[in-house]
Amino acid sequence: MARENQPIWVLANCNSHKEAKEIGNSVLSHRLGSCFDIFPRSLTNYFWPPKGEKIESAKGALLVIETFGSKYHSLHALVVENHSDELPFIGFIPIQGISRGYRGWMKGEIK
Repeated sequence: MARENQPIWVLANCNSHKEAKEIGNSVLSHRLGSCFDIFPRSLTNYFWPPKGEKIESAKGALLVIETFGSKYHSLHALVVENHSDELPFIGFIPIQGISRGYRGWMKGEIK
């Protein structure tokens, strides 16, 4: 788990750009993140149902949210609550080397 004051990127695979934008805006309105980016996912392949033999294909969007480790659990719960998948992918990557000024801006945007 990330340290409380550790800047992180939270990654969430979404089924559409619209879903990613709605979740991202909800994160901002709850002040759980300082900003978000959306990247198109042109193809994802996966087994479904779990442990099945069939490979499914889909498109969608990758939602990337900037926040701090202290907000991960609340942010995770909000994404799950607003996501259309039964089992969405949500994870985080610690971010290193952020300038003091940018970190200060993030802190000012997140409650």
